Amino acid sequence: MGGHAVRVWDVDLSGEAGAAGGARTGPAAGRVGDAVRARAARLADPVRGAALLRSHAAAGLLRADHLRLPPERVGWAPGPSGKPALTGAGRGCEWNLSRSGLRALVAVGGGAPVGVDLQAEHPHGDPLTLARRYFAPAEAAQVAALPAGRARVRRLCLLLSRKEAWAKAAGGRLLDFLRRDVGGGPAARRLDGVDYAVADLTIGPGYAAAVATTGRTPGRIDHRSCDWRDLCVRN
Repeated sequence: MGGHAVRVWDVDLSGEAGAAGGARTGPAAGRVGDAVRARAARLADPVRGAALLRSHAAAGLLRADHLRLPPERVGWAPGPSGKPALTGAGRGCEWNLSRSGLRALVAVGGGAPVGVDLQAEHPHGDPLTLARRYFAPAEAAQVAALPAGRARVRRLCLLLSRKEAWAKAAGGRLLDFLRRDVGGGPAARRLDGVDYAVADLTIGPGYAAAVATTGRTPGRIDHRSCDWRDLCVRN
């Protein structure tokens, strides 16, 4: 059975909106709930705090636009393992958010489970050591076959993004998916009697990204780009 169609927005979180009170009291802060504002306030780095607010504000507007509903009618709450689920009029529509640096991916999969992940390609340590310690042996061999340096970092981040997207779609913990082999590229992966399709996303240099949903093969992926200011400041 083929995978379900997924819409993915690549959101640019950089830039200023000209809010006099700064990013944490600007247009993005007014479009998120108290819990997200509290998370942003706990971050010592104001850039990271602003990115958190902007990503959630953009996600809220994109979800509402997808559902053709006013944003205030589409809420969300964390479910098991932290996976978000829509509440209110949006209940039953699956979505997911991933943020890395000043970029975010927002995925909406209709009624089918969906997970998305974005990884900035920067060293988290020695890629080969990490792959051998945490990943499947075949995946570690793939990393070892590459020249030391950027190629290994890129492969490690790609594998990690696939695992994270799959874990999110399944509503599980990343820790339980680290040893699952995703090195073969897009293919059906079975878990607890359910098939999941994992596909890479091409989003430009410096990042690795993947999306996952139920089905034996990836469905149509509608991939778009936007700027958070076009969503939050003009709406």
